[in-house]
Amino acid sequence: MSFSISGKGAAALIGCAALSLSVAGCSSSGSGSSATGSSAGSVAASSHAATTAAADPDAGLPTGTQLKADLLSTGLPSGYSLDSSGSVDTGSDYQSPSDSQPTGGSDCSNLAATSWVDFAGHGSVSFAENDYVDKGTSEEFAQEIDAFQGTTAQAVMTALADITAKCPSYKDSSTSSTVKVSVATSASPQDGSVVITLSNSAWEGTTTLEAVRVGQTVVTVLCSTTSGSATMAKSTATQIAARVAAGSR
Repeated sequence: MSFSISGKGAAALIGCAALSLSVAGCSSSGSGSSATGSSAGSVAASSHAATTAAADPDAGLPTGTQLKADLLSTGLPSGYSLDSSGSVDTGSDYQSPSDSQPTGGSDCSNLAATSWVDFAGHGSVSFAENDYVDKGTSEEFAQEIDAFQGTTAQAVMTALADITAKCPSYKDSSTSSTVKVSVATSASPQDGSVVITLSNSAWEGTTTLEAVRVGQTVVTVLCSTTSGSATMAKSTATQIAARVAAGSR
């Protein structure tokens, strides 16, 4: 079976320029007064650094360009080829999470499409995704990495772990049959993984979706195969998560 590509848009990054502060002290008292001036300068610089970090919630987060380098490009099954139309990333800029917050997560059939992480309902500030398809068998592998501000990545995992409350099943339009949605988690959703299985007696195989959190990023994969989708999803998600954790840019 094959699935539609669901891309994402990017917004421009509003950068914050770092300021440089120097303090010079002059006094007839000598070194005592000079030390006081140096201390004041150090406190002011530290205060400024803290303020700058607090004012930039994107500080330290990987860009789309960096995340793209962590996507898998080798080791996929023979016959899979990249669908260039599904290769999207936010480049060197960050997007506003409010601008990127998903609004169309009510159609449960979109679980079988790329960017299914949107069902969590939280916008990322950067992402990279692509899609590989075996044209002979219509098997598919899609991968995506999203970076989120603050503790949003934990909220994404929790929401995905509870997806059956929103989508216990849905109608497959191509076969006019019902797709059952089931969820399994390892450890806690915030620290482990969430595995979503889409099964349908009318399909030749199953579709497995897996999400793994790495700090403030969430790795998601979709594997639709005639057999072994769960094994492939776990293997590929684990590899990508390891690359993100290692910072292999």
